[in-house]
Amino acid sequence: MKNLFPIIFLLVFFGFHIGIYFFFIKQIVKTRIPLKILKYFLVFNFFGVVLYFSGRYFVDLPQSVYFLVSLSIGVGFVLFVVMLLYQTLSLILRFIGILFPKFSQERRGFLQNSLNIASGIFALGYLGFGLVEGRLSPVVERVRILLNGFRGKMTAVQISDLHIGGLIEENVVGEIVAQVNALKPDFIVLTGDIVDTEISKVPEAINALTRLEAPLGVYFILGNHEYFHSISPLLNALKSKGIVVLENDCVLLQKGEARLNLAGVYDIFGRRINALEPNLEEALQKRIPHFPLILLAHQPKFALEIKEEHNVDLILSGHTHGGQIFPFSFLVRLEQPYLKGLYQHGPKTQIYVNRGTGFWGPPMRILARAEITYFEFVST
Repeated sequence: MKNLFPIIFLLVFFGFHIGIYFFFIKQIVKTRIPLKILKYFLVFNFFGVVLYFSGRYFVDLPQSVYFLVSLSIGVGFVLFVVMLLYQTLSLILRFIGILFPKFSQERRGFLQNSLNIASGIFALGYLGFGLVEGRLSPVVERVRILLNGFRGKMTAVQISDLHIGGLIEENVVGEIVAQVNALKPDFIVLTGDIVDTEISKVPEAINALTRLEAPLGVYFILGNHEYFHSISPLLNALKSKGIVVLENDCVLLQKGEARLNLAGVYDIFGRRINALEPNLEEALQKRIPHFPLILLAHQPKFALEIKEEHNVDLILSGHTHGGQIFPFSFLVRLEQPYLKGLYQHGPKTQIYVNRGTGFWGPPMRILARAEITYFEFVST
């Protein structure tokens, strides 16, 4: 399974690059030498995608090389989106020519040339915007949640999809930890895809992560990317540092008169490998009745397994990255029922989807800035 994901991804991006050349580059560039240069650029860009996966899962690459090849994924995706937009607008121009025969060939040619130039400028701006937003520090989203049967007040911080490894190293983790600790939450939850490499490769980053501080504890659940690596060493390391790993389990948190159940399940990816599978019934065995229940589940679509009799008040998820690079969000919505922010899932259950605190692939985000979520839980 670890090897299957990169293969599928590479096949998709190979198709992207073929489409970009024949349906975008070759149609807007008519001069032989620039066309040849751009063709070789696409070849090298796809080779960068291959190197990215080699460095992510199989071999160690210097940080500078890893940064450059990670950009290849962003370049490929952005150019593919621009190609789709270009083809759509070109089709509209052709329809104009059919519907309005008197619209001169010269005018249509001018509009087509303008579209060619604008598409190139737009592609560069699109990439630049993504790089700028991707390098911004996570914004703190403050969310107030009303919980039925809750008394008093309690606060929490959620970090999700940090993807330690690759470009997310000790310095980045340290900055995020400082941001979180400055909020002084009562407890902290890490909702999966926190570590995306072998733990032996990032000991300093793990040490920085374990400097998270909260009086009621720090709680972790697995995301799908943790399954791509050695899970046991990671879980053992986190536990040894005082981070509580919720493995289909539930704990009671108490601060004065404020009490709530905090449960966590394995990620649904475990069902693909028949190991570490989520089990909601098992996770709720230790719940204390009459107190609200917050459930940590990495993927938002786990909410579809929640029934009214489970009495789940709030689900905290991640996984989607909020789409990370618009309009990838539309594809995410095909697989996940919720994308980002707070939703009412059922009569009793709410779900909050964190946009991700780090990034996966290129250090880029477009209309989906990284976030740290600060929750204030209050009584109704």
